Amino acid sequence: MSEATISRIGSGRDDVASAGAVLIVDDEAAIRESLQTLLEMEGYEVETANDGQEGLARIAQRPFDLVLIDFAMPERNGIEVLHDIRERDAELPVIMITAYGTVENAVNAMQAGATNFIQKPWDNEKLLADVGTAVGRRRAEEEVVQLKRALKQRYNFEHIIGKSEPMLRIFDL
Repeated sequence: MSEATISRIGSGRDDVASAGAVLIVDDEAAIRESLQTLLEMEGYEVETANDGQEGLARIAQRPFDLVLIDFAMPERNGIEVLHDIRERDAELPVIMITAYGTVENAVNAMQAGATNFIQKPWDNEKLLADVGTAVGRRRAEEEVVQLKRALKQRYNFEHIIGKSEPMLRIFDL
């Protein structure tokens, strides 16, 4: 069985050819387009949103392996949107991207649940490595959940035969 097939089975997705599904949330069109082109060249399936509300709507519509979100956006900043993402999915990796790379901003993003914090302008190789790591971890965690679920279904008590009094007491435990 190929890795792509195993990945698809483990994640319950049909995006066999995709390296992962990534959502980019940034108010600057040039940044969105640049990130989208970079990630699509690496085989990622990419969707974009120009603000936090649109990003949250896209997350509600379909699953993503990773969200790249701008720290400073009009109306709602990246931290506020990150809080909403965490309420919906505590495990979804989120990489915060910012032109305001202060230590305080990085600490705030990490405390809010960001997986990583990257400063603009970013290094493409490092960004791709961070994205690959986050997506790989997300997919591995999903596969573990699916495998545990399959094992639990296969080896539950319904498949054990035994009607003696000692076996019935064990089932009750």
